[in-house]
Amino acid sequence: MKQATMTNVTGSHARWAVATVLLLACLGCLPLSHLVGSRVSSGGYLNNASESARAERLLERDFSTGSSQFQLELRADEPASEPRIAAAGRRLVADAAASNGVLYARSWWNTGDSRLRSPDGRTTLVVMRLQGSDAEAERRARQLTNRFAGEHPPFRIAATGRAAVNADLAERSRKELIRTELISLPLLAIVLYLALGSVVAAAIPLGVGVVCITGTQAVLYGLTHVMQVSVFAPNLVTALALGLSIDYSIIMISRFREERGAGLDAHTASQVVRKTSGRTVMCSAATVAVSLSALLTVPLPFLRSLGAASVTVVVLASLTAWVAVPIVLTVLGHHLEWGRLRRRRANGRRRSPQETVIRGVLRHPVKVLVTSSALLLLLALPFLRVQWGLIDERWLPAQAPIRTVTEHARQDLPLATGASPLVLLPSTPRGSAEAAHLAADLSRAQHVVSVSGPDGVFVNGKKGGPPRNRTAAQDLPAAAKQIHGTWLSVVTRLDPSSVKAQQLVQDIRARADVPTIMVTGETAVLVDILSTLHEAALRSAVIICLATGLLLIFFTRSLFIPAKALMTNLLSMTAGFGAMVFLFQDGHLAQWLGGTATGATDPLLPMLMFCIVFGVSMDYEIFIVARIREEHLAGTDNCQSIAAGLRRTGPVVTGCSLALVAAVAPLMASSVTVTQLLGTVLVISVLVDATVVRCLLVPSAMALAGRMNWWLPFTPGRPRSGEADSTRPTVPQPLPGTGKLTAQDSRK
Repeated sequence: MKQATMTNVTGSHARWAVATVLLLACLGCLPLSHLVGSRVSSGGYLNNASESARAERLLERDFSTGSSQFQLELRADEPASEPRIAAAGRRLVADAAASNGVLYARSWWNTGDSRLRSPDGRTTLVVMRLQGSDAEAERRARQLTNRFAGEHPPFRIAATGRAAVNADLAERSRKELIRTELISLPLLAIVLYLALGSVVAAAIPLGVGVVCITGTQAVLYGLTHVMQVSVFAPNLVTALALGLSIDYSIIMISRFREERGAGLDAHTASQVVRKTSGRTVMCSAATVAVSLSALLTVPLPFLRSLGAASVTVVVLASLTAWVAVPIVLTVLGHHLEWGRLRRRRANGRRRSPQETVIRGVLRHPVKVLVTSSALLLLLALPFLRVQWGLIDERWLPAQAPIRTVTEHARQDLPLATGASPLVLLPSTPRGSAEAAHLAADLSRAQHVVSVSGPDGVFVNGKKGGPPRNRTAAQDLPAAAKQIHGTWLSVVTRLDPSSVKAQQLVQDIRARADVPTIMVTGETAVLVDILSTLHEAALRSAVIICLATGLLLIFFTRSLFIPAKALMTNLLSMTAGFGAMVFLFQDGHLAQWLGGTATGATDPLLPMLMFCIVFGVSMDYEIFIVARIREEHLAGTDNCQSIAAGLRRTGPVVTGCSLALVAAVAPLMASSVTVTQLLGTVLVISVLVDATVVRCLLVPSAMALAGRMNWWLPFTPGRPRSGEADSTRPTVPQPLPGTGKLTAQDSRK
């Protein structure tokens, strides 16, 4: 009697402890989200060792110049040459130049550069270079916008430029983080209730997800102190952490229900869950973490921050589920079926749709394999016309004020296009014949409007006037004037992301008539990013394939299964990659999401999505294949083991995929196209993987392979077909064969 009383007291205390942890987790999300949001950045695209990054540092250090990041568009009712307007303009430019963190501020009034004034003379552009990192540039852009934008008679002032666009993107992403979580949780609650069938069972993974969200925010906050973290990281990894932690919880709850059905008490059943399903969770988390760790090898802060955050979050999600779920099941296991959903009992004589699909696949494996592969490859065709480009104002909503201003400025003012490569000549003296010859030669190139520098302006091969950058040249410090070198600004009307603009940069860099030549600017940054990704892509692919392949060989004791898994996982990404171009670059989904066609695809996004989708797909691969192998070791033939494995893992994989979709789907409602793209591609990829790949490709390939499925040379002591271990798990395990078959299981 005393023992029962003590047990009740202990259980009561445990329930209060669980409730307290969940409450603290919910309350901790809000301040941590705010702290993380204030420290992230929209930048991080540039490799510090690239030519464009080195050229920017030298231009800033030696010549007090560099690419413009922030611009003010000044509109007046009178021409800028009017004395009253000119006086006000000079005061404003001087005030902007004296602002903290501003390297230079140039306008038509202090340079005489006609490219900074519209054809009607009523609109002028003030271009500025901001000092510091990307995060500091965004912060200064917000400060300058708040200070100068608006009605300042005689001007109506609007902010534009890359730093202003990035600041707007960051602000929108910060505001949407809490809203995304508030949408995800109710949606997940509905999905979990339908998948698990009871209120208590649905509440457990949801609670684990909330705890994991708080841990995710803490991880991100810590990372902001050691690296530059992308502004898109909080939204993406929060959804990923929520989805994965719930996936792992579903697996463990499913196993717990079977152990309880076998007669074990809640405490013993939860211990079995930790030893069996817990191993599956750790194996699955290892594959996801290995896939995402490839992002750490890319020398770009954007991908490295997302890689570090994602890997840490995967580890956090698996550990949270492995530790918390068995404890909660011990406390609430007796009440797990409370609030149970009433389901209509299936007619035993009627075959379920799942069994019908399985039988059809196993009856015609060749047709299914060829047809499904062809369908996935067809969905990937739009990706063949991908056009690479950096994120700009076109990725903002169509009605965003800064987008309207930027697009208007691009029409009238050439320097607002961003396609103005800066050419640094470290070994060519200023004022030399070599510098003049190069400037004249570049000005004759196709698509080049003019070439200017400290010594003059060249148009169509001829010197057209005094130095348009004379103020910057005259104001150089004494030490900088002694530097042996010069620089040129090449102005074009090309889109910075266009193939022609990229070719122009490559042609300038390839010139052999100049001892040393370096090119920077927005287009040069894009060219360097593509070069960096080209070098890193093969390295990352090798790391992912080798690491995950070795893991699968160890867990499945097969050579065919890892090879098949790599191929099917690649096919599972085809629909998502095609969607990037068809839905967003071409704009076929844009009108429904409040945006327009982006016209280009950011080159960093495919690699990011490849690592995430590959890891999640391998997660489901382990769930299914391990269970099929267990059936094979029990003595059933190839087709029967495939059918039994799919029948047993089908509800688990379906529930996990729907939970992940529910966690990620709110990203599609974002006002930022980048976030919309990430959410849409993830949802499409997960749904395609859970249906076409896992239901059609995997069983058809394994049916055709036959005995080759489980062939592995040089494995002495390998269990023979028909041998099984001591307990039979009901959920797929990485090393099956840990249990004894019951008569009921044998009949199934």
